[in-house]
Amino acid sequence: MTAVVLISPDGASGPLRGLMDRLASVGVTVAIVGEVAAAAEASARHEQPPAVMLDLREAGRGEVEDVRAAVELVQRTIAALPHARPIAVVAGPTPQLIVACVRAGAGDAIDVLVEGTASARAVVQRICQRQEDRRRELAALEEQRALVEDLLKDLIRTERRAIDAEEAVFARTRSSGTVPPLAEVRPPGVLLVEHERQVADELMDLLEDAGLATFAYVSGEEAVREAAALAATSSLDLALVAARLPGMDGLETVRRLRGQIAGLPAFLLTSAPEEERGAEAAELGVVGFVQKPIARDSEVFDRLATLAHESAHRTRESLYLQRIKERHERVLERYRSLPRTP
Repeated sequence: MTAVVLISPDGASGPLRGLMDRLASVGVTVAIVGEVAAAAEASARHEQPPAVMLDLREAGRGEVEDVRAAVELVQRTIAALPHARPIAVVAGPTPQLIVACVRAGAGDAIDVLVEGTASARAVVQRICQRQEDRRRELAALEEQRALVEDLLKDLIRTERRAIDAEEAVFARTRSSGTVPPLAEVRPPGVLLVEHERQVADELMDLLEDAGLATFAYVSGEEAVREAAALAATSSLDLALVAARLPGMDGLETVRRLRGQIAGLPAFLLTSAPEEERGAEAAELGVVGFVQKPIARDSEVFDRLATLAHESAHRTRESLYLQRIKERHERVLERYRSLPRTP
């Protein structure tokens, strides 16, 4: 059954009472209340939201204050009943009043001085249907928001479990001193810069034997030029750079490499002690020196492999966290785009 809640502080009298009686005679249930809060309570008792009528007859003269008061009443009604499309009940209204009410969110208007019973009933039924559609839309949006919030929580839990699992695997392999082939998605990568080709080839073989993917260059300029593209397609977790290079020296090479790959750990290959350059090297991100020549059975390669694995682990964790952030931002953007107001 179609229902109406009329908000009229002074009750229904004269033509307004006649309109209410005519609606009741054609099967429209009418409830008259004095304020918006009471209208919200009355509406809550109906399974299908009733049409809400606002007695705006006093605003029909078109006075600025009256129009402003009418607009405020429309807005307060919609705030209390988000699904509502209030019907402005007027008596000889000015066009300014009707336009102002519609812009504020009113769904229609009925002039009690001219509206017939059939047309008034049709307005009420049309508004009731629109309100029911809006109620369902709002309910669907709330359900979507709840699903999105659950998805966000699941994403956080899933990604956190993935990170924790990798940390546990790495902790076990580090304590045993070995790294199983499946412990990492890819082997750690080492960027080797050594201008002596024979030395570079020997070092590359030894690093590969230690389980490290090695990318060798004979000059700092070449290494810096290729580093960004290489890092985009492969893993670079450690740099091993000769201190003495033709052209760009080792320290400048390290500085530029770390400018492209933030946090890249670096070692300097030296043929002589480099104590006098230790402070400068440390400031540029050099974590140690490796003395040439290096024996094939030297523990240096095990140490480099351990550091490269640790660096790869930190990189993976950083990537996981970045992926979490990007996913959350995408989901939140969709979540924020959902309409929140009628």
